[in-house]
Amino acid sequence: MLFILSFVYMRHESWASFSKFSYKYRDKSAVGDIGGYMKLFKWGDYGPVVGGDFIVWLGYDVGPIQLDPIYADYYVWFGAFKETDRGTFYLLIEHPCFHYIDKLDTLPLYWNAFRFMYRERDLEISVAQYIYDERYKFLSQGTDWGTDVKAFKRFRKPLRDSVGLFLDVRTFVALSRNYRKVYASLSLEGGLEFRNEKGDFTVALGYRPYERTGIIRDAEGVPYVSLRVRGF
Repeated sequence: MLFILSFVYMRHESWASFSKFSYKYRDKSAVGDIGGYMKLFKWGDYGPVVGGDFIVWLGYDVGPIQLDPIYADYYVWFGAFKETDRGTFYLLIEHPCFHYIDKLDTLPLYWNAFRFMYRERDLEISVAQYIYDERYKFLSQGTDWGTDVKAFKRFRKPLRDSVGLFLDVRTFVALSRNYRKVYASLSLEGGLEFRNEKGDFTVALGYRPYERTGIIRDAEGVPYVSLRVRGF
């Protein structure tokens, strides 16, 4: 019965993007992303949610070899949600893992965390506590993060009913496990937005003026062109 109800009440949010850097940053020249959340069913304002994100980093723009995939990042979430009139609260278990493509993983990079999040269409803020124990080091490898705060906000200036200018601001701040070191990043993306009640599509220029997260995916100071679509 619950299986049938899940199809009746199922709701989702999805996204996809592609960003091309203005020049090759170390070994990276572009990045693609596709992901989403799915609310399986609900009782009143509550219910279970699952989600994921798949990110591919591309590089090696040399001669005939263009946009060659080199890294793959996977995020998996599951937990519960509570809907409100304005947005949705989530309590999630998060498992990201970063991998090489067509190579043996010589640097394991994965972790597990509890994340509490609030989301609206143009706003997101979350706090995570990373799961780490000296006795069970397999729970986290390759990162020193202990606690983090993430935020996203979209500002817009309408030009027509469904067309406007926008600016996305994304921030990330993390404290190390011993709370003696701070990791952070700031990402800015602005351009043209086409939107309706079911989603939006953007064409933008982006820049990361500061990105010191302590992991191998940083791309600080590289301008890029981005195409992004979201569905609700």
